[in-house]
Amino acid sequence: MAIVICWLSELELWNFEQLKNTIFWCVSVGFMSLFKLEKIKKDKHFFKHSVLGNLKLLAILQFVVGVYTFALWIEVLLVPVLALLGAMLTIAETDKKHHQVKVVLEYCLSSFGIVLIVYTLYMLMSDFGEFGKEKTAYDFFVPPLLTLCYLPFVFFMLVYSTYEQVFVRLKFSIKSRLHRYAAKFYAFILFNFRLSLLERWSFQVAKASIESHSDLIDTFKYIFKVRHSEKNPKEVPKEQGWSPYKAKEFLVNEGVNTGFYNRSFEDEWFASSPMKEFSDGIIPDKIAYYIEGSEDVVKVLKLRVYVNDASRTDQACEKLEAMAEALSISSLGLPLSDEMKSAISGCNSYSEKVEGKTIALVVKHWPNHEFNGFDLTILISSI
Repeated sequence: MAIVICWLSELELWNFEQLKNTIFWCVSVGFMSLFKLEKIKKDKHFFKHSVLGNLKLLAILQFVVGVYTFALWIEVLLVPVLALLGAMLTIAETDKKHHQVKVVLEYCLSSFGIVLIVYTLYMLMSDFGEFGKEKTAYDFFVPPLLTLCYLPFVFFMLVYSTYEQVFVRLKFSIKSRLHRYAAKFYAFILFNFRLSLLERWSFQVAKASIESHSDLIDTFKYIFKVRHSEKNPKEVPKEQGWSPYKAKEFLVNEGVNTGFYNRSFEDEWFASSPMKEFSDGIIPDKIAYYIEGSEDVVKVLKLRVYVNDASRTDQACEKLEAMAEALSISSLGLPLSDEMKSAISGCNSYSEKVEGKTIALVVKHWPNHEFNGFDLTILISSI
C-alpha cells in the first residue's frame, strides 16, 4: 500500500491530511480482507461486488467519518481499539460457536458508528464551513480509490494461496518428484487464474494413482471433459432420472448446494453438499444433500438429517419435512404426500411410488450413542 500511496501522492490524489482515512481504510478493509481469502475464494462475484459496494457504501461511510475529526488523543486511542474489535469480529465470524461474541462485537461497532454519525450531523449543523473545504473532496474519493488499487493485490494473494495449498497437497498425491514438477507446470499453464478448476483437479489427482506421465495427463483430460459436460448438459428422459447439473441445484434456493459432480468409482458418480448446521447446542444437528448416478444421469437424490441429540427430534423433523418438500417439488413437480409427512413427523420408515419414482424415508438409530442420536434420510430414486 505504501507504493500505491506514493503513486497517488505523485498524481496529487493523496495528501498527508488523508492519513487518518488511510489508516481507517487499512484497518477496516485492507487488513481484514487478508483474513477472508477462503471466503473470497468461494464468492465468484467478490471483485465485482467489491468495486460496486465500496463505491457506494464505504465511500459514503468514509466520507462521513472524514469530514470532522475528534481530538488527536481520542483518535490515537480509537485506532487500536477499532482495529482490535475488527480483528476479533473477523475471527468470531469463522465459527458459529462464537456467535454470541460476534453479536456483542457487532453491537459495539454499530454503537460507535451511530455515535460517529450523530457527532458528524451535529458538526454539520454547527460548523458547515468545514464541509466546504478542499479536504472534503479528498475524503470522498480517496477510500474507494484505495480499494480499487488494492483489489489486484487481493487477487494476487488469492491466486498465490490457492496454488500454494494445491502444490502442498501434490506432495501426498504424487510420489514422483518429476511428475510433481510436471503437474505444477501443466496446472499453471492450463488453469492459470481459473482457481475452481485448479482445486477440482487437485482433488481428482488425490483419488487417482499417478504412476506415469500418461496418468497425469489423464487427470487434466478428465477435468476438461467434465467441464465441457457441465456447460453442455445432455437432456435426460424423465423416466431415467435427472440431469446431474440440474439435480445439484434442486435445493439452491434453500441455501443447500452440492459441490462438483465427480466420479467416485469406475461407473459411479457422486456429489454432496457441505453439512449445514440448523440447531443450537454443543453438537448441533446437521443436514446434507447428496446425488448419485452415472456420468450423464442422476438416479438417486438423498437428503439426510443428522440428529445428534434426540431431545431435538421435533425440530429436526420439521427441518427435514420443509427441505424434503422443496426437493420433491424441484425434482418431481409435486409436494410430499400426507402419508410421507406423517412418517417424517413420527420418525417412521416409509416408502411409496410417485410419478414412476420411489420416495422413501429411512430411519437409522446410532447404537450406544450418548444422546440417542440417529439420522433421517429421504431418498427419491428412479432405480
